[in-house]
Amino acid sequence: MKETLILIPGLGSTEVTWQHQRQHLGDLLDVQILVMDQAKHRAELVETLLSQAPERFHLAGHSFGGWLAQAVAATAPERVSKLMLLNTYARHNPEHIGLLELFKENLHQGLLGETLDANLPNIIFPGRLEDDELVQPIQKMLKGFSPASYEHQVQAMIDDYATEDLLPKISCPTLVVHAREDNTFPSAELEFIADQIPAAQFTIIEECGHMSPLERPQAITALMRLWFGGE
Repeated sequence: MKETLILIPGLGSTEVTWQHQRQHLGDLLDVQILVMDQAKHRAELVETLLSQAPERFHLAGHSFGGWLAQAVAATAPERVSKLMLLNTYARHNPEHIGLLELFKENLHQGLLGETLDANLPNIIFPGRLEDDELVQPIQKMLKGFSPASYEHQVQAMIDDYATEDLLPKISCPTLVVHAREDNTFPSAELEFIADQIPAAQFTIIEECGHMSPLERPQAITALMRLWFGGE
């Protein structure tokens, strides 16, 4: 029987984030994608995920999904076999919390589309901003996410932002992945996460921005095949 790999997309993201991984890892793993937008509290989201997951599973999360994956692995260390954290954060950051508050305000004012358009240069490698095959599906995904779901995810992050106290509780082998041109979370933040998790390794994807699973899908899939498929 194949081991299960649960993939958690980031803020405003859906199964589209992990389409390459689902398509190309199916021979090795039972790939399940869980969009976590059911509650405004991190603990409730963790409980929801664990209620849907098998007794033992691999876990990977991107951005918001990586933030939540840290809490899952710390809450139920006996259930998570291996972990991968991509383009995410752990430490309290007033500036980023302020941006989340502003995003919530814009959401209430019906400015979701304008906000996402303005933020596009912050989440994609600058050299690919004119790449319609990349940009259009990302924008369609983000703009199609419901305002209520956005509000749940944003409020959960605002209320329980920091995860640094959880990191030493993560006992499984963990791969922390940074993208060199990620303008959302810097290398120092991902290195901090790797340093604080007892059994963590750190790697960097080159010529890639924040949306690494969609910008460099082959590279992320290859990393997952090695990480989750190895002993």
